[in-house]
Amino acid sequence: METVAEKIRASGDLLLAALRAPGSNMNERINATLNEFLTWPFRAGAASIVDSQGGKATFDTVVYTGAGTPTETTTNIVSDVAAAVTHAVRDLGAEEIGAGYESIAGVKKLKRTHAPEAGFINTSPLGIILAIDSALSIRQIAELIVEENQKRPSTEWPDMVAVLTKGTVNYAAQMEGGPIGGSFTLPNFTYSRRPVPPMYIHVFMRGGPDAFNALCGLLFMHLMTFSPGTKLPNSQAILEGISHLGMTFGAYQFNLEGMLIPAPKEEYLAALYRPLPFRIEDEKGNLLSHIQAIPWQGGAAIKMMGKLPLAGFLPFLGRVASDAQIFEQGDRAISSVLPIGKAKFRELLRRIQAQTNMTVKPEEPKMVISKMSEEGTSTPVICRLSLSILRLRDIVFPDGAQREKFDDAYQVVFTTISNVRANAKKITELIEAHRTGIISGRTAHIKGRTINVTESIDLPLHSAVAEFLNGSVRLLKDAMQRLLIVLGVDVGCLYRKIGGFKTGIAKLGKTDPHLADYLEKTRAWSEPLITLRNDLHEDWLLPNFAYKENAGTIEIEEPRMLGETTSAFVSRMSDRVFCFTEDVLVHALQARMSPEFSITEIPIPDRKAECPERFEPTFVSGGATIWRIAYHESPFDET
Repeated sequence: METVAEKIRASGDLLLAALRAPGSNMNERINATLNEFLTWPFRAGAASIVDSQGGKATFDTVVYTGAGTPTETTTNIVSDVAAAVTHAVRDLGAEEIGAGYESIAGVKKLKRTHAPEAGFINTSPLGIILAIDSALSIRQIAELIVEENQKRPSTEWPDMVAVLTKGTVNYAAQMEGGPIGGSFTLPNFTYSRRPVPPMYIHVFMRGGPDAFNALCGLLFMHLMTFSPGTKLPNSQAILEGISHLGMTFGAYQFNLEGMLIPAPKEEYLAALYRPLPFRIEDEKGNLLSHIQAIPWQGGAAIKMMGKLPLAGFLPFLGRVASDAQIFEQGDRAISSVLPIGKAKFRELLRRIQAQTNMTVKPEEPKMVISKMSEEGTSTPVICRLSLSILRLRDIVFPDGAQREKFDDAYQVVFTTISNVRANAKKITELIEAHRTGIISGRTAHIKGRTINVTESIDLPLHSAVAEFLNGSVRLLKDAMQRLLIVLGVDVGCLYRKIGGFKTGIAKLGKTDPHLADYLEKTRAWSEPLITLRNDLHEDWLLPNFAYKENAGTIEIEEPRMLGETTSAFVSRMSDRVFCFTEDVLVHALQARMSPEFSITEIPIPDRKAECPERFEPTFVSGGATIWRIAYHESPFDET
């Protein structure tokens, strides 16, 4: 028996085929398809929506209740019965998104006789921008949505942008401290006269061919709220067998005026770095609960974790908490956003201490975060081999416990990367300083036929080169191999003798030809590097500098390594090792992603100066070009 989800998917496929037919009427087809599933009191059709003050908005697709007054082409209805509107286009671009925002803002601004100010039921008209196709990726659509949102108040935003061939972008709610939940419909009223929930509203992207199911899931959920008692398929049935996975693109918060405004990244992405909560202890020093102020725009929410009830402590804040709402979250609870700052929270703590038999004290930190480098994410190596990798890791290992093995192995990789970079920098600085001293005459002079060098760097340079070789091979052969095993990828053949290498590459080529080709080309530089490191342990020494006199001046010649100057060799090899680390690790993470997710490469001109990430997650069906590992000779910073 065909499920509801299968029926809607089949209707969506037929709708897409019909809309692609030359001369098809988009809105007539959309209305007919929606009416297959809509039940009393709803129907879909063209309508002119009029409010009590003469405002008017006309759409070719409106879902509404009641009969209305039909005309030749549309039905005239009052604003109170308009439940949803659709702005339909064939090909979605930036201009079409802007036009959709403008038309949907028009209907959301209409006055409603029964405004939902007295309760929390959202009877706002749902606004959907619907397209057949788009040259834009789902990510690019999300970026344009964020840009458009800056131009209007949140009460006028569309609720969803759906591209039938690629996916959807809408909103998902997340209570502070909880997981990201289901779809969220935007109210066209404010929370200015009611408790403001400590809730993040995320821009939520979902790729794939089931955009029509996602659209119906949001629409029907809204219709059953708009007219309680309506019998329509619920979201669970509509999305049965369809992946619920998606990606967020920034977040918003309700401020104290009840408007959605961008949430500061440091507040919702860096919760680990908030001030620690305070302990509430009994007379014997036993922990009863933790209490914490969660910063919010215009105020803060009070969170209580443990067995004490939050309701018993909010009265200590006085009148500012008289209308507070409490949201329970298992063994914790959080208040609605209150107009308080740090001083008011400290006053709350003092009152608990003074007016109860309990003790309040700061929690002791359980971990230490130390500064590893003066560099930030504007440095490509730091950005791409730390932040970017960890973001992709979160897609592969969404559960914290699952990430532990990866993180333990990756810490070794990144620490070794840091050591290799430090030694490469040291080698370059030693050579440049020595060259400058020789040429200037400060550390060398000619006496007769003898060149006297007063400061030699042969020993410290050899030591730094030895550390560089050891670190580079340790990263290439040991640290990366252990990390890749965690991800289920075996590159051990790269380090075997030629016979084992060829056998291993041939075997790998049957299951992962792109990686096999990459490793085969990598061998051209990795094998000489490993051999030179091995020679180091068999009494190989870096040659000394050579000096010669030319017309009364001293010329200096660097020691050479495998036919290159030391500085050129170190620069090239560190670059090769870093490229290998990024390419192979990203490939391994990509292979572990869910089928609907993959990775795309950001063009160099489009990378942000403050964090020039090369890769970002994408949807397989989301319109972006899927990255595939391929060997390259380009330097790390130019890749």
